[in-house]
Amino acid sequence: MLFSLLATLLLLRVLERPTLKGWALYALAITLTGFSHPVALCVVAAHAVAVLRARRGGDDFAHWAFGCAVVMGTSAVVPMIAKGSEQAGRVAGNNATVRDLATYPMELFGTWFSGAVVMGLSVVGLLTAGRKAAVVSAVWAVLPPVLAFLTSDLFHLFLPRYLLFTVPAWLLLAAAGAVRCADVLTFAGRTGRLGRVAGGVLVTGAVAGFAFQVLPAVATARQDLPGEPDYAAAGRIVTAGQRPGDGIVYEGDFGARRAVAYELREGARPKDVLMKLTPQQAGLYTAVECDVPAACLADGRRLWLVSAAAGGTRSGMSASTAAALTGRFTVVHTERLHNLTVQLLERRNR
Repeated sequence: MLFSLLATLLLLRVLERPTLKGWALYALAITLTGFSHPVALCVVAAHAVAVLRARRGGDDFAHWAFGCAVVMGTSAVVPMIAKGSEQAGRVAGNNATVRDLATYPMELFGTWFSGAVVMGLSVVGLLTAGRKAAVVSAVWAVLPPVLAFLTSDLFHLFLPRYLLFTVPAWLLLAAAGAVRCADVLTFAGRTGRLGRVAGGVLVTGAVAGFAFQVLPAVATARQDLPGEPDYAAAGRIVTAGQRPGDGIVYEGDFGARRAVAYELREGARPKDVLMKLTPQQAGLYTAVECDVPAACLADGRRLWLVSAAAGGTRSGMSASTAAALTGRFTVVHTERLHNLTVQLLERRNR
């Protein structure tokens, strides 16, 4: 969202005052947009509309500069996209349906109310605002989700969180629509300054009412998901009880390793004794663990076990790992958290 908005602003500025520096900064912003998420490069389509209008307005150089900047900006992203395409199977389950398209406004804006208000005002803004700004914003807002939906069987990228970069375009159109509605309701065009003041009060009140309606949804979004394990509490327990030389192992939910590592990001933390390759090295969401767990568990006096397995501790790990833990360690302390269990294990006396 940040980089697509920055790229749009830089383009508008360089179309007003063309400079080599301006086009270079725009190319850099396109690169940053692509690196933040390849789908966000769809914003370039809206930029192309703005450039086309500038050319029709008499700027014979803008389309050449724009083409060069886009090629330079996207070429830096191509290696990442090519490498990432090797992992397309990781999102192969994201096959959009008509129901996903129907719930898109609610998913994008958090509630049906906010989605209906913003998109309704956006339609008003599109029909009544200046044609140049409205068309560019409309392409920015509408084209990316349409393309993502139509190609979902191939690229599997129709997810509202991937399309958050379209929100500024919706809000620009909605703002234009809100002002137009205020003008009509207060007869601002015929009552001069008084009407404009009344329109400003009306818009301010409407925005305040809108905020009041959507605040509960904002508060809900800040809470843990209903089934989310309490990784923050697990991090506090390990931090408070760890000693130098401790190790840690995980089972169950594939996110447990990343979540607890995040909670333990400050200072020293136990060694992940079973991890052979990090998720980054393996190119997976999960780490690759030891082929021979007993060998990886040969050293160390104490071990932390973080389990998000639904069937209880050791039900979500391989038989060889469970056997190595049972044969070498004994449980000395257990903390049961929300959808999560943390155990402290100590090596058995030999």
